Amino acid sequence: MTAPVLAQTNRPRRPLLGIAYLIAAIVMFGVLEAVVKYLSQRYPIGQLIWARFFFHLVLVLPFAIRAGLVRSLATARPGLQIFRSLLQLLATGGMFIALRHVPLAEAVSIVYLAPLIVTALSAPLLGEKIDARKWLAVVAGFAGVLVIMRPGLGVLHWAASAALVTAFAYALFQILTRRLGGSETTITTALYTPVVGTVVASLIAPFDWTGADLEGWMLMAGLGVFSGFGHVLVIKAFQHEEASKLAPVNYVHIAWSVVIGIVVFDTVPDLWTVTGALAIVASGLVVIARRRPAPR
Repeated sequence: MTAPVLAQTNRPRRPLLGIAYLIAAIVMFGVLEAVVKYLSQRYPIGQLIWARFFFHLVLVLPFAIRAGLVRSLATARPGLQIFRSLLQLLATGGMFIALRHVPLAEAVSIVYLAPLIVTALSAPLLGEKIDARKWLAVVAGFAGVLVIMRPGLGVLHWAASAALVTAFAYALFQILTRRLGGSETTITTALYTPVVGTVVASLIAPFDWTGADLEGWMLMAGLGVFSGFGHVLVIKAFQHEEASKLAPVNYVHIAWSVVIGIVVFDTVPDLWTVTGALAIVASGLVVIARRRPAPR
């Protein structure tokens, strides 16, 4: 077995606090996705990606200036910070494309294959122990995604595959968040993501831009607010608990997306989607469950 890519965090674990932070982030991200789905019918995806990162930067920048901008940008791992930020940009682009064409519950269910990918990658990258039971759960989770997508049947829009890209990118993003949590400050990690995202998106968005009214600008600014606060909450969560332990908590997002889809967009998941989502959730519960010690 190869050594972990980076050193483990040496901060004390506080599991309940980590779970609370992650659930709060999920609420933020659910509202963000609903706004994206609404706006994507009126504005280009590149413009929405730019707005998500630009207004995120506007939100974070005052805190960075207060803490000292130069000090906030100082990092012992610039390469990892930039790579992590690019993964977030890739995950965002894939999710925005999926949300434009795919019902909310289906898109989120596919994306939340990510926690199972985190579980699979936490062994080689974080040095965490993954037993055979958890590996079987990972396989079952992938099967659940296949049930939702039904490849070859032409049921789900091609953009559903963009959600798969998001799942893999977000899994690696979470792994690096956990790694950086032990040596980087929250403000440094929170600052790099919108800086890198804004720079890259600013090079792309002008080629496909639509003028926005007041409502559009307010909602696009909301993308930055929800993503910014959610991003900080994710960072805090992974500073307090192992990635493989927190991963299944992400499945709360599936239930939250179903509620939003029904209430806001009047879309009810079909039986195949429910079956696949339940398989993913069940796999997550297997991953999080601890074996009881054998009786004496």
